Amino acid sequence: MITEVFQVQADIAKRVAESLNVALLEPEQKVLEAKPTNSPEAYDYYLRGQDYLNRGRSNRKNFMSSIEMYEKAVNLDPDFIQAYARLASSHAGMYWYHFDHTKERAAKSREAADKALRLGPDAPEAHFALGIYYYQCQLDYGRALEHLSLALEKQPKNSDILAYIAYVKRRQGKIEETLANLKKALEISPRSLDINSNLGDTYFLSRNYIEGERLYKRAISIFPDYISPYIAPFVSIGFLYLSWEGNTKKAREILEEATQRIVSPDDKNGAHFLRVIVDIYDKEYQSALKHISLMPLEALDNQFHFVPKSQLYAQIYGLIGEKEKEKEYYGSARLFLENKAKEQPDDSRFHSALGIAYAGLGLKEKAVQEAIRATELLPISKEFFRGPYRVKDLARVYVMVGEYDKALDKIEYLLSIPGELSSPLLKIDPVWAPLHSHPRFQKLLKR
Repeated sequence: MITEVFQVQADIAKRVAESLNVALLEPEQKVLEAKPTNSPEAYDYYLRGQDYLNRGRSNRKNFMSSIEMYEKAVNLDPDFIQAYARLASSHAGMYWYHFDHTKERAAKSREAADKALRLGPDAPEAHFALGIYYYQCQLDYGRALEHLSLALEKQPKNSDILAYIAYVKRRQGKIEETLANLKKALEISPRSLDINSNLGDTYFLSRNYIEGERLYKRAISIFPDYISPYIAPFVSIGFLYLSWEGNTKKAREILEEATQRIVSPDDKNGAHFLRVIVDIYDKEYQSALKHISLMPLEALDNQFHFVPKSQLYAQIYGLIGEKEKEKEYYGSARLFLENKAKEQPDDSRFHSALGIAYAGLGLKEKAVQEAIRATELLPISKEFFRGPYRVKDLARVYVMVGEYDKALDKIEYLLSIPGELSSPLLKIDPVWAPLHSHPRFQKLLKR
């Protein structure tokens, strides 16, 4: 029965290729003819795992559910290469998105990928899994591309492999190569949620806002219930409107649309965070305080930032002139973040946030030291996508401690490379308000 299912799938794929006048290469022919498992039940669990991941990769529950399904698949068939490979990728995703950013989680990804490779040394799925492991768990882009390229040799029309090569290139700062690979991947899988959304991200970072908007809207039309393209901090259509035009009205409209579809605590957290940011830009401080209190998690916690609620409270109380409360909340943020940095001293996000807390408490030397430490842990040369956020946090600390020219040095640099910082954002974000009368800042706004 299961053999017949795979045969039908292969026959359909061949007919589609023939109807499109596309010649299948020998490696692709072998992949189609391969039978991944003899267990119908294992294959069913494998498909369920795929389904969870297809619902969106920025959701903790989807990753955990996919892991559960893949584990059931390999328990039923210990020789199921594809299930081990996907299990490895899901563990890597848990680590990458900071749902479980621990060495133990990364080790689980490597263990499953190695198992897939032992079962099938030439299996493209095994090399794909190892590529993702080296990319997401080690930031070893050379080895990641080595394995992804091996996988692509076997499956040259695999859109997922092309996309992940693009994602690695993006982390290397090779934006044109990123765009080229994502466009190829999109030609193969035009309705891929992840590829459309990531292409939108890349256009956003390139400050090609028109194309970014188009790709985000396309991703939303494909899967309206996937929240990431709406409001993911800091690359989504909601934040795009802020960077592009400083347009809080459009950001609020996107937020209202997204709010109707939110179910998970992670998504609720992100939605309230965006609402807080927009309220701050619109000087709606009481509304911002309300939405901080509604954030279900203790902090905005993603691969780019770690922002404790106490830090947000402190910022807003500072803006409305309640200095005692501002100091109180920066003190709370300090204690919280010092513990975090002690537990995970190599996590750059904690050092950036701690630098901001120290600056809020007037501890200039400590603030600058922590913010610089964050840029050293995750330099742009190592991480072109996330690294600029550490530099932006350093610029923010310099503003808070009165080192305006040093802050402007960093801002000028950030505006010279791809990223979400823009002149409209500089105008509306009160973080940069102390710079408004500075001649260098005025020149930046005229760019």
